[in-house]
Amino acid sequence: MVGRAHDGGYRDTFRHPATPTPVRITVLVFGVLALLFALATAHRAVVDGGSLGAAVFFAVMAVSCTLVAVSLAARRQWAPYPAYALTGLLAAASLGLWGAITCVGAILLFWVLWALNTRVSRDWFGRRGRLR
Repeated sequence: MVGRAHDGGYRDTFRHPATPTPVRITVLVFGVLALLFALATAHRAVVDGGSLGAAVFFAVMAVSCTLVAVSLAARRQWAPYPAYALTGLLAAASLGLWGAITCVGAILLFWVLWALNTRVSRDWFGRRGRLR
C-alpha cells in the first residue's frame, strides 16, 4: 500500500462541517416563502383597493421568513425556535381556509418539526467549538 505525503494546500485546511440536508431544505423553503410574501406585499401595495392591513401582514411575514432563513443558515443555537413558532403560526392561520393551503401549512409544520429535530440537525446546531 502506497501512501502520499500531504503537501499542504487546500486539503489540509480546517473547514466547518457541512450543513445537514434537512436544514438546507428548510432554509430554502423559508427563503422561497420570504420571496412569495415580498411579492404579495408588492402586489397589495400596487393594486387599487388593496387593503393596507394585508400589505403590512405580508411585509411582516416576509421579514420574519427572511430572519428565520438567515438565522438557520448562520447556525445560531436558538434558530430552530423561531422556525417552530413561525411555522406554527402559518399552520394555525391556514386552518381557517380549509383546502390545499391547510395541507401546505400542516405539511410545513410537520417538515420543520422533523427536519430540525433529527439527530444530525440537533448536533449541528448544538456543536460550535471544534473544526474538522
